[in-house]
Amino acid sequence: MTKPSFKVCFVISEAEPLIKVGGLGDVGGTLPAALTALPQEMTDGRDVDVRVVIPYHDILKERQIPVKWVCNFRIPYDNGLFQDVYVSQAEGMDVPIYLIDGDPVRGKGVYSTDPIVDAYKYVFFSTAAVELFKHIDWVPDVLHAHDWHAGASVMKMKQMRSYYQPYHNVKMLYTIHNLPYAGGNFPAVLEKYGIEQAFAEEIPQDKRGCPMSLGLTATDMISTVSETYAKEILTDEFGNGFQYFLQKHSEKVTGIVNGIMPHQWNPATDRVLYENYDVNSLEKKLVNKRMLQREAGLPQNDDVPLIIMIGRLDYQKGFDLAFAALRKVLGKNWQALILGSGNPAIQNDCLALAAAYQDRVRAEIRYDAAFSRKMYAGSDLLLMPSRYEPCGIAQMIAMLYGCVPIAHATGGLKDTIIDPLESKDYTGFLFDEAKPEACADALSRALDAYADRDKWITLQKRCMVQDFTWEKSAKKYYDLYKSL
Repeated sequence: MTKPSFKVCFVISEAEPLIKVGGLGDVGGTLPAALTALPQEMTDGRDVDVRVVIPYHDILKERQIPVKWVCNFRIPYDNGLFQDVYVSQAEGMDVPIYLIDGDPVRGKGVYSTDPIVDAYKYVFFSTAAVELFKHIDWVPDVLHAHDWHAGASVMKMKQMRSYYQPYHNVKMLYTIHNLPYAGGNFPAVLEKYGIEQAFAEEIPQDKRGCPMSLGLTATDMISTVSETYAKEILTDEFGNGFQYFLQKHSEKVTGIVNGIMPHQWNPATDRVLYENYDVNSLEKKLVNKRMLQREAGLPQNDDVPLIIMIGRLDYQKGFDLAFAALRKVLGKNWQALILGSGNPAIQNDCLALAAAYQDRVRAEIRYDAAFSRKMYAGSDLLLMPSRYEPCGIAQMIAMLYGCVPIAHATGGLKDTIIDPLESKDYTGFLFDEAKPEACADALSRALDAYADRDKWITLQKRCMVQDFTWEKSAKKYYDLYKSL
């Protein structure tokens, strides 16, 4: 007798290939596919039926992605009024992706600079996502909500499952991707949609209307995107005001590191690269290095280690630490190429560094996904000095491309990089304190290691065969769902 499918609904703001602003889009697109692809021997002989719900962002309409109509319905709003919800489904996806539309979603961008605009958009979206199951003859076993954008869906489900019998057995997992981003505190918006505030005494008064608070207090289980971050958020340094609640409910908190899809990040097949290579043809990586140096306007030299930094130029990502650390290792031979945009002050510091050391530093102030792939392939070292990093995927991509990471030992960076002080099978270089001196020390160790070419090639090969696939993490998520 065939076992019934295990049904999971992702409520999330982004899911590639439709929409990706940050790492949330990676997870929204790849984890559902990995769950559905789990072999049945890993899932008790059951199929995993995963469906994803995201807002029908304006950019998706502008791009005219193929969709089919699913249903229309109304949700209660503002004491006796209603709001219309229009639901479509994206066509040609690996898993069903439902698109929630309505007035609060339209004309707003993916995220707004005005927090109350986002509050209305995402509370409407979260409410409609939970109501959707009534209209598609499909109720999940587990509602898996992600980050503050979906926090209200958890509270809405908790309220509804207390009186609406078809939802009575729905369990909930709430995943924190970035705790400091909790959503705005707008109790009046929640009230219009009939959603309760988070009245747990450990939640600060000024956070009780934040969607993150709703998700944390109403869920059955809390996960984060790495084991180390799950521990860090229990501390005053990383708890962002939620640490007392999380400490009290620590038995509900777990961490599962994100994965990546290897077919998306493979230097042997990546069409963007100057030349493809694999673990057995690392000499071709040198071709990529020379071409990258030329394109960036750096001196072409195989023997000079090329350090890259890629990402959002802001305080969290620690670029200011890196710039100070690079100045401390000027006595060593190195080049640096920096790609990113963000905080104007950090952008200016970046340009100042490049201007001061024109013979060895280049700065590209922009977002450029294709060029970033060339950087992974053509460089020797990735510098990732984030003050905190819930998971991070750049370090995983870098390793698969034979680019060795140097990183602050925090969150997912600590969970995915092995330092020489930990094991002879090391895969990178870590520093414990988010300070320029500690970063410079790790840089020095890495630059010294580069000088021994045979050992360096062995290190590159070790990095390139690391297993960062989603299957292991997807199995952990399935086991977590099952435990609920």
